[in-house]
Amino acid sequence: MLPQQFLNNLEKPQGKNPGFGTFPFTVILIGLEFLMDREFSCPCTPGLNMTLIIFIFLGPALLALTVLMFIRRPCRRKSQNSAELFLFCLIPPSLWMFLLLFEGKYVACGLAHWEGDYILDEKLQVKWCKPTGVMGTKVNATDLLELTEKITFFSRLSALALLSVLCISVLIVVICSDCKSRTLEQQDEPTRQTSLSGSEVEAH
Repeated sequence: MLPQQFLNNLEKPQGKNPGFGTFPFTVILIGLEFLMDREFSCPCTPGLNMTLIIFIFLGPALLALTVLMFIRRPCRRKSQNSAELFLFCLIPPSLWMFLLLFEGKYVACGLAHWEGDYILDEKLQVKWCKPTGVMGTKVNATDLLELTEKITFFSRLSALALLSVLCISVLIVVICSDCKSRTLEQQDEPTRQTSLSGSEVEAH
């Protein structure tokens, strides 16, 4: 009885604002990224680096999206609200991706294809996998550090691009939704006036 009642409560519309519910997840993900940023250490092992970063990127993002989709159920709403609800469900996962990309070090860790020790370069203030052991004659530590810097730069650039796309998408959906609602209200207004006029005539 209680589980069924719990599911029914979740399926009810959670407020009039389609963005309702995204704010708590956004705050939680920001806090999680802050904590992870302090404790993160790249394993600096080829293969394992990429696997770890993929799970870091997708795990919390998919969890937030799954819970929001379960709560909001955009496909069960009216067709004019489905796209808007779905877009707002994508905000927390997209923000999580933005935070990780903007840090830069996560992508740099995932693309590190050499073994080493994860340290902070005091001069450049960049965390990277400092190579250890025997390296090839054509590649040295300086080249790998420069590669890490480039990866970090392009990671942050892609984060800003993602944020721009998200903001533009939200603006387009909100504007289109408001304009469509306004058009429907204007179309219904003559009908209301006609109904009121008919009621006044019958009253007289």
